[in-house]
Formats: sequence, structure tokens, C-alpha cells
Amino acid sequence: MNPRIKKASEDIERTKAKISELQALLPELERKKTDLENTEIVRLVRSANVAPAELAAFIESVKASKQVSRANDKQSPPGGNTVAAPPPKPKQEED
Repeated sequence: MNPRIKKASEDIERTKAKISELQALLPELERKKTDLENTEIVRLVRSANVAPAELAAFIESVKASKQVSRANDKQSPPGGNTVAAPPPKPKQEED
């Protein structure tokens, strides 16, 4: 066999082995990242001294505001609102 073809075949096999090894490692790395994120979230919540009911209400209000924001984005014309707001009225001085 041509030495260059043989080398290319060996390179392919080494690359496939490395890809397989990394694909096996990826789920574990993702799990570790998720665990670290969850630990950070728990630490932040505990440091805020917030009751579970208050935390749940806060999360629900954030979710609701995001839904309203998305709904408004869908209703806006492309490029956003093109009508300029009127300038503020000047303050009148009192005597």
C-alpha cells in the first residue's frame, strides 16, 4: 500500500478513536457543569434569605414579564417602532 494512503488511514483511525473518546466524555462534563450551576443557584437563593413562596412569586413574575415582552415583540413592526415620541414639555417656572 502507498505509504501516504497508509498514513492517512492511520490518521483517520486515530481521529475516530479520539472522537469516540471525547463523545463518551462530553455527557459527564455537561453533568458536572449543570451540578456546578445548580450549586451556584442554591447558594445565591440561600444568601438572599428569601422564603420559598416569595422566590416562587418572583420567578413567576419574571416569567410573566418575559411572556409579555415576547408578545409585544411579535406585534411590533419590523425595525421596531418608527414613530418618534413627542419631546417633553418644558417646565414652567413658578412665581
